[in-house]
Amino acid sequence: MTPFDQLAAAFAALQIPLHPAEWHGLMAGAGAGGGRAPEQVLALLEAELATAASDDGVRRALAAIAADTAAELNRSDCVFQPLLPDDDAPLAERVAALAAWCQGFLAGIGQGGAARALSAETSAALGDLAAIGCADAELEGAEDEERDYAELVEFVRAAALLIDAELREYRAGLH
Repeated sequence: MTPFDQLAAAFAALQIPLHPAEWHGLMAGAGAGGGRAPEQVLALLEAELATAASDDGVRRALAAIAADTAAELNRSDCVFQPLLPDDDAPLAERVAALAAWCQGFLAGIGQGGAARALSAETSAALGDLAAIGCADAELEGAEDEERDYAELVEFVRAAALLIDAELREYRAGLH
């Protein structure tokens, strides 16, 4: 079972009305640039859903994913990847998850409040993420659509890293 599938199963068991990819995007966006610690982002999610994960094991797993997301964004080797369904999942499902991830990321960035400080280039990347967040999942799964999806995932990954890096520079300049 993939990490995405495990998270989806946990969300279903806890009846969390949020797409797992959207949650991961929210974690990445709210923590971008070191704006919030993983524990703060997890508390933000719980407050937003008006529920706390009552199972300590599930809470620890969610906290570990939040911490891993923050650590991956902060690594210099650019290993960060959006948490999305495996390539074996239907293309429409993967596109819908990518759109949900972008929506979550933008919501997380918005909650951080520093997006106004981004350069024009990076702000344009936010606009592109917003457009991807509205992506149409009505696809046939043709080879060119698979390639387009892979390119979109890479763009989203690179945009998240760019936004994180610029927010880190901005916040470092404040101190």
